[in-house]
Amino acid sequence: MKYPALSDIWRLDFVSRPKTVTQHAHNGQSRVLARVRQIFPLTLFTDELIVEELRIIWFRRKGPWSNEVISIMATDIACVNASSGPFFGEIHIKSLTGGPEIMVDNLLRRDVYKIRSLVEGIALSAREGLTIEDTSLDVEKQNLLRAGNIPQMT
Repeated sequence: MKYPALSDIWRLDFVSRPKTVTQHAHNGQSRVLARVRQIFPLTLFTDELIVEELRIIWFRRKGPWSNEVISIMATDIACVNASSGPFFGEIHIKSLTGGPEIMVDNLLRRDVYKIRSLVEGIALSAREGLTIEDTSLDVEKQNLLRAGNIPQMT
């Protein structure tokens, strides 16, 4: 199955597009934009989801003193699904390469939609070559939230 992003037209457009080279003012390290944890009483071993500028990291705790770490690069994000109830929600991030998927439930509702917007903004900026990077982390976070925001239907 060929995805639209893997088609020959997309590859030609991606290769022929001029690239902008930016110097990172933070020593090449990817800065943390958001960090959320599952709610403790609902989950005994709480998972942690970290959204950085260049990747998404999921620390999955399977038991005492045992962890699994799954990371998806921003260029490999296929889609982000978020669902929520009145108080809690879940987020599902799929990989474009068919690799590991990130699925975290029992998160606060406000965190779910913030994470979804950030991940969509990161994926868009990585795929389209946008440079949203700013010296201030708060300004960059707001720009990425705005880029990945979907208007609420009333």
